[in-house]
Amino acid sequence: MKGNRGVTLTSLIVYIIGMLIMLATLATLRTFFSKNVDIRAINDDTIQYSKFASAFSTETNTKDNKVIECRTQIDEKGEKVSYIVFSSGNQYTYMEDNHSIYKNKYKICESIQNCEFSFDNNKNTITVEFKTNSIDLTGDNAVTYALKK
Repeated sequence: MKGNRGVTLTSLIVYIIGMLIMLATLATLRTFFSKNVDIRAINDDTIQYSKFASAFSTETNTKDNKVIECRTQIDEKGEKVSYIVFSSGNQYTYMEDNHSIYKNKYKICESIQNCEFSFDNNKNTITVEFKTNSIDLTGDNAVTYALKK
């Protein structure tokens, strides 16, 4: 008697069931992963930080640009306002009441939880604490910019 050398109906059913189990497992793992990582929120926050960093880096890299005033205060509504004024005439302002950063009177960032400017006159550096839902550059992670002389 010759041996059967083909795919039997039983082995075909076993292969199909095995593939369905594997696909179901992969779909479940992908669902868990995508629930834990909200890419859209991270992307939006990254765009906001990139817009701010681009404008602020250009400002700090301008030759002979000096800090005229740098202050964080509480306004009459009890909201925090942090601002920095440069000798170029540009002012960057974070307003807590609408969670936005302005360059002069134009909004460059929104959905910002916290932004605070501080200036070290001895080192000629500006430290910026920046926080959104998914980006936390505060405390030891704060970004420091050195002014060009």
